[in-house]
Amino acid sequence: EISPKQNKYKSLQVDELWTFVGKKKNKKWLIYAYSFETKEIEAWVWGKRNIKTAQKLREKIEEIGREF
Repeated sequence: EISPKQNKYKSLQVDELWTFVGKKKNKKWLIYAYSFETKEIEAWVWGKRNIKTAQKLREKIEEIGREF
C-alpha cells in the first residue's frame, strides 16, 4: 500500500519500464507517477503500453485524492 506524504503536488513525473513473462513478445509494462519533490512513487499500474493504461494511472491518482 502506498501512503504519500502530501495531498497536492506541483507536478508528478510519469515513467515506465517493461519486463516479459516467458518470452520477450509477452511484454508487461509498469507505468508509475513519481514526485520529484518528495522522492516517492504516488501510484502505479500494470498493463499494455497504451492510452487506456495511462488513463487507469490518472484514475488511480485521482482515486487516492492527489491533486496535481
